[in-house]
Formats: sequence, C-alpha cells, structure tokens
Amino acid sequence: MNDGPAAGASGERSVAVGTNHGVVSTGDGATIDARVFRLPDRAVRTPDEVAAAPGLHNLPAPRSQVFVDRQDSMALLVESVGGGGGTETVPTVVHGLGGTGKSALALQFAHEHRDRWNPVWWLAADTPAGVTEGLAALAARLDPHAGLTGRTDAENAAWAIDWLRAHTGWLLVLDNADSPRGLAPVLGALASGRHLITSRRATGWHHLARALPLGTLPQDAALDLLARIAGPDEAERAALDRLATELGCLPLALEQAAAYIRHTAITPAAYLDRLRRHPARMFAAAGGAGEADNERTIARIWRLSLQAMDGEEPLAGEILRTFAWYAPEPVPRDLAYGLHDDPLAVDDALALLHSYSMAALTPRTVAVHRLVQAVARTHDPADPHRTAEAVGRARDSAARLLASALPGNPLFDHEGWPRWRELLPHVLAFTGLLGADEETPVTASLHLAASGFLLGNGHFDQAVTSGRRAVAAYGATHGPDAPMTLTARSFLASALRSAGDPEATALHEANAADCARVLGPEHTDTLAARANLAYLYALSGRTADALALHERNLADHERLLGPDHPHTLNARANVASSYRDLGDLARAVELHERSAADYARVFGEEHPEALTALANLAYACRLAGGTDRAVRLYRQVLAGRERLFGEDHLWTEQARQLLAEASREPGDG
Repeated sequence: MNDGPAAGASGERSVAVGTNHGVVSTGDGATIDARVFRLPDRAVRTPDEVAAAPGLHNLPAPRSQVFVDRQDSMALLVESVGGGGGTETVPTVVHGLGGTGKSALALQFAHEHRDRWNPVWWLAADTPAGVTEGLAALAARLDPHAGLTGRTDAENAAWAIDWLRAHTGWLLVLDNADSPRGLAPVLGALASGRHLITSRRATGWHHLARALPLGTLPQDAALDLLARIAGPDEAERAALDRLATELGCLPLALEQAAAYIRHTAITPAAYLDRLRRHPARMFAAAGGAGEADNERTIARIWRLSLQAMDGEEPLAGEILRTFAWYAPEPVPRDLAYGLHDDPLAVDDALALLHSYSMAALTPRTVAVHRLVQAVARTHDPADPHRTAEAVGRARDSAARLLASALPGNPLFDHEGWPRWRELLPHVLAFTGLLGADEETPVTASLHLAASGFLLGNGHFDQAVTSGRRAVAAYGATHGPDAPMTLTARSFLASALRSAGDPEATALHEANAADCARVLGPEHTDTLAARANLAYLYALSGRTADALALHERNLADHERLLGPDHPHTLNARANVASSYRDLGDLARAVELHERSAADYARVFGEEHPEALTALANLAYACRLAGGTDRAVRLYRQVLAGRERLFGEDHLWTEQARQLLAEASREPGDG
C-alpha cells in the first residue's frame, strides 16, 4: 500500500540527475532507479518561463581606473549599440590592433550603461569553448536549479540561447572574438537583444556586424594617461611626451611603461633609454604586477597574433618583419610583391595582416604601427617569430626591396621624383636603423641614392648625413679606392659645398686627384670630380682657374660622351657661368642661351635642370642690362618650379626672390 500522494499531485516532477548510479534493491524484492528524484515544478522550467533577476550582470571591474579620452568612440558606440529596447539590431564589433583598448572601451561602456539592459553578460569569445562556458554560466545564473538537472555545458549553453531568443532587453558582450566564423552560430540565432563584440580581426564582419574601428590615443590623451599612472611630475612632462611618441600612443604600451616607471621608481627618460638599449626585455616587462598583467604585455599579445597568422600563412609574418624596417607611415604596396613569386599569395598574406589589425591596408599602401614595427624587428630568443636569423633576413629583404624600387639617377630623372617622395621616408628610416656593422653593398647604394635626391631637392644637411654614411659604407664593403667609394666622396663633397661647409674644398681636391690616379684622367668620374672642383673654385672667387677646368672638361666630355650627354650639357653651362663671372656678359648670354635650349630639347622644358639653365640665362641677361627679358624668364622659372616643387620649396622661393629683385629694377625698354 502506498501511503504517499500520487505522482505529480504534490507539484513534483521526476528529473534525471546522473548516469552512473544504476538500479538499487530495496530489500523486499523491489528496486528503484537511483538516478531519479523529485524536484519542485519551478526547478524545471522552459527558458521562456524564467525571468532574469533585476540588475543581473557578470561584468569584471574595469581593468584601469585611468580610462581617458575615448569620448568620440564612446559616443559612436552608444549610437551603434542603440537603446535598451527589444527591437532587432545589428551587432557592433569594435576592432583594432591588440593593445588599443577595445576591451577597456567595451567594459567602460557596459558599466556606464548597465541600467539600460538586463542581463548584461560578458563572455570570453576567443575560443568556441569560451563562448560555450560563458553561455552555460549565464544559464546557471538565470536558472539556479540548472546545476541539479545534470545538463552538460553545451546543453546549458543551448538553454541560454533559447532564453535570449525568448527575451528582449539584454546585452551580450563577446570579448576578443577570434573570428567572425566562430560567432556566426550564436549571432545567427539571436535577433532580439543587443550584441557588442571586440576583436583584433578587422575584416569578415560585414555579414554579421557593424564595424567600429578603434585607433590609438591622441598625443595629449596619451600624455595624460602616462602622467596619471607614472605620476604628474611637471619636470618630467617633456620626457613623458617623448615616451608617448615613442610608444605610438598605444594604450596598453603606455600603461605598461607607466606601471614599470612607477614600480621601479625610475624617470621617464631612463625608461626611454632602457627601451632603446634593451627593447626585447622592455616590451615584455609588465611593471611588477601579477601574472595576469605579465600575460598582457605588448610582446605577449602580438606574439599570439603572429602565432595565429603563421599557422594560416607564414608569408604574413615575413612581410610584417620586413616592413618593420620602414617608416611608420604608408609604404607602397608593390614592395611586398618582391617577397614572393605569386602575387595572390602576397594578397592573401596582406589581407591576413589587415584582418588581425597588424597592418592598415589600402589598394596602394600598407602601414604598420610604429610599436608593432619596433617589436617585429627586435630579436627575442624567447619568441620563435623573432629569432636573430628571421630579423636579419627581414632587414636584408627590406634593403633589397627599396633598392630595386628606386627610380633612376635623381639628379637627372625628375620623372621619378614622385616615386622618390614616396620612398624617401622609408629609405631614411631604414638607413637610420642600421648599425655600422650591418652595412652591405645594397645599404651603401641606398645611402648614395638618398644623398643625390636630397642634394637635388635642396635638403643639404640631410644630403651630407646620407653622403657620409655612403662613404663609410662603400669604404667598408668595397675599399677606400673603389670607384663607388670615390663616387660617394664626390656626392658628399657636393653636399658639403652646398651646405656651406669649408670641408668641401679639401675633399673636392683630394677626390679629383684620387679619381685621376685610380681611374685615369679621362674616366667620366674623373671628369665629374674635376667639374665639381671647378665649380667650387668659382664659388671661392678663383674664376680664371674655374674657367680653365670647365673648358678642359667641356672638350673632354664632347669628345668622350657626345654633345648631348648630361655631363656635356652641364660642362657647357659651367663654361657659360665662368664667362659671366669674368664679366664677358655677351659671351655668357650666348652660351647660356645655347645651354637653355639644349636642356629643354634633351630633357624637356619642365625638367629642373632646364629651369636652372633658364634661371642662369635670366641672371646673365639681367647683368647685361636686359631686365625686361630677365623678368619674363624668371616668371617662367617660378611657374615651372611651383608646378614641380610646390610653392614653399627652397628652389621655388629662390626663383620668387630673384623675380622680385629683377622687377624692382628699371626696364630696358
């Protein structure tokens, strides 16, 4: 006889709670299933029957109490995620380079607007298992009896998705999502609440989410962040400002540096010195905090990105390490195609870098953040992606790509100047990173080419610097009397002369003698060295000596190279200038007219040398009393240089001043 109530009469249900208990004897011949016991009705409810407790959330505390500047990004996020209602919305993904503060922004947003949604639930979305565990935890908080039902995490996650589908007014934050593909099953099932995603992945979201890119901090905000953590010592503000620039205003790097400064009680200037002398160690130094912070250094988070990319396409890492040697501004994209025979493989590798926010990609350029560059070109024995061999190979590739991309002689090939202007920042950045023991014939050629372009464009001090590097590099790799070493010395001497450095005279004289000794008296480089020496004599007032050398050079150039060779044209112009300096203005005007006509015929009227020849003719006409003609010629020179160089260039300003001076003189009728 059963004295208890009938099954179900007391509002209880049979629920399976385990699978390993088996069947147990009661001792009177009967058995019971030990896996079954009775729970109240409220313990087994469908998702649509469960209401969220008020204010339900699992948000971690904000990682940093020094959240700065992101007002614009926060406003965009508020607009993108929308209000707290239950209408269907498109998820928002905040994406950017690791360390830009994507999670910090999302967390700050979720805390500030927590009262607008319920629940507000934070999930670690870097792996599918993390998403499952986060949803299972949500199910446990929504339904306290879920743990008694014996459901697996996957079953609880499915229950949570059913709950989210059945309710509105919630916010789900999926942090550090590895890829859009991994979230598609979750996002596709949920059309009623709000979703906020953070990810290093910049691409692939168009069919799932609205993209909100997050960049680095403005300089003033970066300085403010450093000062808040490291200490607001006004005496150190200038050093903190330099440190912010060096770190590229990347929030994580700024926090990492400031924490280290505060923990070790060193100055910002000392930190900068350590960063430059021991970059690998400083990029990995967290500032003396806990293990979690040690895992969040820039070296660590980018190593994980490189690991993931290397698994998909090793070429991506090779491109990143190579472009790390260039300036932190857009690099012509075509340089990357020199790293692989298959352009489609390069396209895929660049797209992968872009997708992980390790590079910004356009149809024409690739740009890498300066701190990513610094880490990528720093040898670290603890990082398999930054071995000494890999870093050295990337450095050599960077030099080779630049050398093969440079146009012809910049002193004469002005059509290549737009390309030069694209590449010059990267040539100077690359050569500036080289140590004396890292020079090769290729790097020497980069120094020399840069010196020539800088000299031709009026940047004399920089031309001197590159010229000195070229002489040292060729001397080390070829020897002191090698033809290329002598050529580099000639470029350096010309740059010194243009910069007004008295060292130029001795160097020009020595170079002319050495060229004649090593190469012979009729070698083109010997003639060029002689022409440079003659030009220097003219500037020094030794006009007769200059004319004798120029006339000898003109005869040799016409005989050896022909009447229209650039060196011959230059020699003829130099002879004309020597006659002008000697006061034979009629002869000077005649020769300058021929020189201007020859340059225009051979190079074109808009060539910088043709404009210089025209300016020389104008000056000779002015001295000879032909002021009106000089003014007309100067106007033509000014217009051409404005088109060629721009309105603010040194040569343009010089033409403007010469025109103004000539215009003030009385006309010649």
